[in-house]
Amino acid sequence: MPFCTSLCRYCDFYSEIAGPGDIERFLGALAIESSMEASGPFGEFVYDSVYIGGGTPSMLPSEQFEKLFSAIASFAVAGDAEITIECNPSTLTPMALKTYRKFGINRISLGVQSFNDKHLKRLGRIHSSKEAMGSFHLIRKAGFENISIDLIYGLPDQTLSEWIDDLKQAINLGPEHISAYNLIIEPETPFGQLYAKGRLRLPSDETQNLMYGALDKHLSEAGYARYELSNFSKPGLECRHNVKYWHLLPYLGLGPAAVSFDGANRTRNLPALSAYVKAAAVLTPPPRESEFLHTQKLLSEAIMMQLRLCEGLSCDELKTRFKYDILREKREQVEQLLRNGYIEIVDGRIRLARQALFISDEIILKLI
Repeated sequence: MPFCTSLCRYCDFYSEIAGPGDIERFLGALAIESSMEASGPFGEFVYDSVYIGGGTPSMLPSEQFEKLFSAIASFAVAGDAEITIECNPSTLTPMALKTYRKFGINRISLGVQSFNDKHLKRLGRIHSSKEAMGSFHLIRKAGFENISIDLIYGLPDQTLSEWIDDLKQAINLGPEHISAYNLIIEPETPFGQLYAKGRLRLPSDETQNLMYGALDKHLSEAGYARYELSNFSKPGLECRHNVKYWHLLPYLGLGPAAVSFDGANRTRNLPALSAYVKAAAVLTPPPRESEFLHTQKLLSEAIMMQLRLCEGLSCDELKTRFKYDILREKREQVEQLLRNGYIEIVDGRIRLARQALFISDEIILKLI
């Protein structure tokens, strides 16, 4: 859903401010792309996960959801599928929530980001902390039993105590899932431009490390299990959709900038709404980039993705899927990381040790 009511200063996901008729044109093009994909290999799957992301999907008018779900009606969706929609607190209404339930949406991902109004304003978010909490209670009142909250830490001028306060407020709400991301400065964003000019002060690496430690500690004590570096859930309520990405399973993406993976090829629709609509008008696939993932590339991604998971990297799976013995091929690196206490091997799985979590990228690179 490539539309937002306003563009946040830190975000580099593709989105546009919708003009007159843009949403209608997008939904019409979506139906055409969906029909084309359903007649090919992606039409053979039974989908147990549907994720409506963006952008800001919750700004879609309730009367348009009939068209949205009609667009994907050609695909087989399991009866117990996890169906998620991303919501912005400022665009959520009781009518919208009633519509979501009508169409089988059973999981809400609420983009809170912070409960501190000062930081929300600086991020360019258009909701307040009070609105975020009010939206959460509205979702719960509407009968949703699977709610996720997104938070960001490492914000400009954010203190450790402010981050801990965000965590405590999130825990008090009692969502089933919490995603907490370290702010990444993307060069093409307003934040990126300010950072390049030296006008954006971020917490030190040491402070951000402490922030991650506080995240892990407070959520663990509150009964949330860390199942991936940035994701925590109550038992059995891990995000089914994202777990598929981390295990390199096939997925289909629809819409401008959406990504698909069939097990060997990764394609990405170009981030251009006008080109997307024009292609649909002449019944052709959207303009897209495509990459063939040769065995070595797939192996590297499998190592990277699975080491992000709390369950770790299965050495047996690498042998079966790629004929690769990581304990032999990376023996020196594995032994060094074990000695330094950065990894552990349990039941044939390599896992990141707690002290390696905040520097995970550096550790993972040594094993690729």
